[in-house]
Amino acid sequence: MMKSTKQFLTVSKAVKPGDGFTMENMKEKVPVVIVPMFLVGAVYLVDNVLLRMSSIDTSATEVTAPGHSNNLLEIAFIVVCVFVPYAYFNYANKGGKVESKVPSVAYASARLRLKANRDAVKTSSEVSAPKAKPLSELLQIDQSERQRQTLSKEQLSLARWNQAINNAAKAGQPSKAVQLLSEIEKAGITPDTISYNSVIHAFAKQGDVRNAEKWLWKMQEQGLEPNTISFNILMDTCVKGNDTAGAEAWLERMSKDGVEPNEVSYATVIHARAKKGDSVGAEEWLRKMIAAGVQPNVVSYNSLIYACGKKGQAAQAEKWVCEMEERGVEPRVTTFTAVIDACAKSGDVQRAEKWMEKMIASDIEPNVVSYSAMIDACAKGGDPERAELWHTRMLLKGVQPNAHSFSAVINACAKAGNVDSAVHWLEQMESNGVPVDVVVFSGVLDACAKAGDCDKAKLVFHNMRMQGVTPNVISYAALARPFAHKGDWEEVESLAEQMQCQGLEMNEYFLYALLLSYASAKPRQAERAEQAFRDARSKS
Repeated sequence: MMKSTKQFLTVSKAVKPGDGFTMENMKEKVPVVIVPMFLVGAVYLVDNVLLRMSSIDTSATEVTAPGHSNNLLEIAFIVVCVFVPYAYFNYANKGGKVESKVPSVAYASARLRLKANRDAVKTSSEVSAPKAKPLSELLQIDQSERQRQTLSKEQLSLARWNQAINNAAKAGQPSKAVQLLSEIEKAGITPDTISYNSVIHAFAKQGDVRNAEKWLWKMQEQGLEPNTISFNILMDTCVKGNDTAGAEAWLERMSKDGVEPNEVSYATVIHARAKKGDSVGAEEWLRKMIAAGVQPNVVSYNSLIYACGKKGQAAQAEKWVCEMEERGVEPRVTTFTAVIDACAKSGDVQRAEKWMEKMIASDIEPNVVSYSAMIDACAKGGDPERAELWHTRMLLKGVQPNAHSFSAVINACAKAGNVDSAVHWLEQMESNGVPVDVVVFSGVLDACAKAGDCDKAKLVFHNMRMQGVTPNVISYAALARPFAHKGDWEEVESLAEQMQCQGLEMNEYFLYALLLSYASAKPRQAERAEQAFRDARSKS
């Protein structure tokens, strides 16, 4: 209680000497007088309650007189304890001899702000006062920063130019690519390897190997070294132009110039050999690739399998699949399709089906090319019913058929001479919205020829022309065959005249049909046959 009163008194506003008795002083003194009185009353009340509780067993007369005197003494003692300190502090403040040791709020805030500002200034001066650098060093730093900003802007601008050249290359516009390259130089920007590679690619895309090589030399004249991409573009151009020797020469030149070939480089020359059916040469490049420490990829192995497929070497194709799996290269749908195609070339239907089922078991979904290869295997194996079964299975799997798949199943029916099935699949092709081409119609005409059905052959040929499909010499030869077997040489000669009007030259197949018509005629037309043969020899 004493401590609380003291704290209250010390924080009250002191009255300066000379101040008069004003209303403001009265407002300040009233709390000082009321609070002690309230405390005295509270202490008296509490003490009185305690006294009554302690003397409940005594009589009323014995307690009344002593209790009254004791209460007066206690009240007097409390008044002395409260008012003596109050009188002391109040007297000290009025006399002005003892100043309050507790500063005012404004004074304390001002001192704290002053100290904080001094500390901040001291800290700032200690931290932010670096060592003074020489002027030359400051100028060098500023110049380097400017060069860096200029370089970044130049690189950004060059990237935009390179994108424009690349777009021109993809659009098949090599002249525009060259123009953009010259504009880069006019803008004061130095072209890089990417710029020249895009120009090389523009000419390579058009099959212009000579100009592609010319820009490679120009790149070297500018002090830019060709990279792997530069040589790979030229190699790919040679392969597309069936120049295997040229592609291999660029690979050797690449190694001599210190540019390491990658898996794409080797896969390109392997594919070049595979296109020619040279499986031995393709294998030699694969061994060189492995010896150089380059891991063959799936494209390399697919090319080798493709080379085997061209020769119908199904067993050799299977061997390459086993090797690629041993090397950790996972077969793809193209890999399985290439093996199935190799089986198809040899007419091995059971082997083709085995690889088809293996692909499905490997959770690899066959595509339309896979099914077409399988159907083609059935066609070459003389099994049209199985071919139709695989085509139906393809449709049930939700694989969209194309002209190749329909052509394969129609070809299977044609080889068996099943005209009705061939015509059925032709109608299915039209109903599925697949564009019908001359190859498909020729297949149906071939079925009619094997069946000797001249009427259906003429109907199919008429339907082909009505759909705007221009017949070729193979179509005319297929149409002429059923008439030739019947000795109707007049109809065959009429077809030959139509071919000439269309600007088509007679080939050996149509010549055979024409000679067959003369031989099968009754009577035989020997003189006409001799004349047709002499005319054909003179044109050749």
